[in-house]
Amino acid sequence: MSTVDPAVQWGLPPGFQPVRYAVSDEVKEVVRSLLQPNEPVIVSIANEGNTISLVATPYRLFSIRSGGIVAGVTGANVREFPWAGITNMVLQQAALNVKIVLHFKSSNGRDVEVGQRARLAKAATDNLMPFESAAGAEAFQAIYNVWQHRIIA
Repeated sequence: MSTVDPAVQWGLPPGFQPVRYAVSDEVKEVVRSLLQPNEPVIVSIANEGNTISLVATPYRLFSIRSGGIVAGVTGANVREFPWAGITNMVLQQAALNVKIVLHFKSSNGRDVEVGQRARLAKAATDNLMPFESAAGAEAFQAIYNVWQHRIIA
């Protein structure tokens, strides 16, 4: 009897292991409202102040800003990145933490464009920081591996 790698069933790299660090209950509630039924969270991490979180599924990546001026009416400002909408991903090391920079195309500086609309849009970035160095690097590597697998597949 052969067993199928669960990661492969979800369209993830073979042997992929989820990386889940704690995110606030507020972020969990916001993300739950955006997920499809049975859409698993495969990566989650919050920055040191719990104001910026990253949550990834096999189909997309969310950046969530919560608390303070950056939050919307729901208490959070969410940007959804379909994997095909990300044009580059960079991890920048600082002395005590890391910054994750997501590059994408946008026609309005906010929405992530894909397909024909992306060809007509301008380059944009989302700077997500600061994340604790080891946890941030681990989450980045997992997200990067999924992104690479999804754009090559």
